[in-house]
Order: sequence, then structure tokens, then C-alpha cells
Amino acid sequence: MTDKDFDLTRRSFIDRVLMATAGAAMSAATPWAAMAAGAQTLGTGKVRLGVIGTGDRGRALIQNIGKTRNCMVAAICDTYAPNIVKAQQWVPAGTPTFADHRAMLDAKGLDAVVIATPLNRHAQHSMDAFDAGLHVWCEKAMARTISDCGAMVRKSQDSRKVLQIGHQRMFHPTYLNALRRVKAGEIGTITQIRASWHRNNSWRRPVPADSNDRRINWRLYRESSAGLMTELATHQLQVGNWFLDAVPTRVLGSGSICYWKDGREVYDHVALIYEYAGGRKFIYTSLLNNARYGCEEQIQGSKGSIEPELGRIYQ
Repeated sequence: MTDKDFDLTRRSFIDRVLMATAGAAMSAATPWAAMAAGAQTLGTGKVRLGVIGTGDRGRALIQNIGKTRNCMVAAICDTYAPNIVKAQQWVPAGTPTFADHRAMLDAKGLDAVVIATPLNRHAQHSMDAFDAGLHVWCEKAMARTISDCGAMVRKSQDSRKVLQIGHQRMFHPTYLNALRRVKAGEIGTITQIRASWHRNNSWRRPVPADSNDRRINWRLYRESSAGLMTELATHQLQVGNWFLDAVPTRVLGSGSICYWKDGREVYDHVALIYEYAGGRKFIYTSLLNNARYGCEEQIQGSKGSIEPELGRIYQ
């Protein structure tokens, strides 16, 4: 079995997307790409976005929005003032700022919102945006509970506004190329996917004097997060569902706080086996005290394997 890197250097991004979505199988797996390829331009106008949540992730999104041609950040909102101050360097001078997302929504002038707040706030922020007549792009994971996820979908449908969740691998050219090759049969029949997201840090952040631990380290507490599963595993489980074109029929999993015994409530180590129709497996581990293997997926078929994160194929 030999290995080689994907060739992703010869085409522009849109060429790669069009290449990846060619054919009925790929069109069915990536309907958003075909829609994007056929979308109309906005002329001189730009989609005006309000960003709710300007912490680390929100600021990263703001910077990326600033690099796009047809979007602009028209307002920013965060309940923690230092986050607003940090975000202001990435938006035009005079961009309105808000401490209450409802005040931002009431101010009008927006086309859509970008939500990058703690997980347990996603549903309320999305629902309020739909009520204000706005489209919603919401960070993964979608919401803290299944019932909240369902409510978000229903509200999106009732309001006839778009709801998109931030699983960015579904738009990444390397993943699209990997999916194209899987759909073309290059690695045969997929029987197993292995995935991991391993880190060697506590995930804990220093708490400023003007704040508190549960606010700054919300990922570590159950009322606001489900830990590794919602913050990391959500990306890779989506990849598994996508490449297998199915959802699991059952799952066996275990989690524990086995290293960082610092008062956190969510696990620092999880291991799961998801089973799909036909006995296919998705095996997943995530931990916070060893970075070996890092973040990767191995799509294992009867004729070879693909590692989308690393851009490699083995045949």
C-alpha cells in the first residue's frame, strides 16, 4: 500500500468546489456547494452581519468575515466588555457595539447574525434572531439539548430564514476532494472510520479579577457545555455521518475525569464506538493530557484509506 498527498495546488477554490461536486453522488452529498456555485452576486451591496459573542472564536470569525467580498460586520455584541474591546480592532471604526443581543436586533439594519456564544445560549440567540427576521449562522455544536435543536429547526422553517451550523469541514477543499474520491470508489467500501482529537492542556483559562470561573471557563461546566463531545467531537462525528451518508443506529461510550481533577464537571477523556447500518463503525477518542495523533480522521475502505485532515490517501 502506497501513500500520496492530495493534489490541491492546480485549481482555484471555486474550481475545486465545482470539481468536488461533479456527479450525482457528490451533488447529493454537498447540495450547498452547487447552490453557492449558482448564487447571484450582490453587486455593490454587502450582507450586513451582526456578531453575537466576540470571544476568541467570535473574533476569529470577525477576521474571516473581513476577508470576504460580499459580507461585512455591521454590529458586534458581547456581555463581557473586554471581549468587545478586543474585537473592535477587527471591525470598521464606529461599528455599533452592544452588551445585550436584543438591543442589537432591535436596532435594525442587519441581514443575518453570526452566533459564537457559549453552547447553552445558542438556541435563545437563534430564536430571537429569527423573530427579528434575520438569517442565522450559528457555531457548532448546534445547541445544548436535542429539544433546543428541534426548536431552532422549527423556528427557521416557520420564519423562512436560513439556519446554518458551523461545521466548516463540509466546505473545506481537502475534505471535498476526499469525499469525491470516496464517492468515486477509490478506496472501495467503507467499513470503518477512526477519528481522534487529542490535546495536552487543561482547557482552563485564567480568570480576570472582574469575572468568574464559570463565565470564563464555561466549557468545563455541564450547565453550559457537554465538554469534548460538543466542542470537538461534533466536527468529526459530522464527518463520519457525511462520508457514510448515514446516522448511527447505536453507540457505546465511556467518559471520565481521569487527569485534570480541578473541579471541572465535564470529562477530560472520552472513548466511543458508533455503529451504523450494515455493522460499519466510527471509533472516536478525545483527551486532554496527550497530544499524540492530534486531530485526524481515517476513512478505511476495502481498497485503501483516506486521511482528510492530513490530505493523504493510502492505496
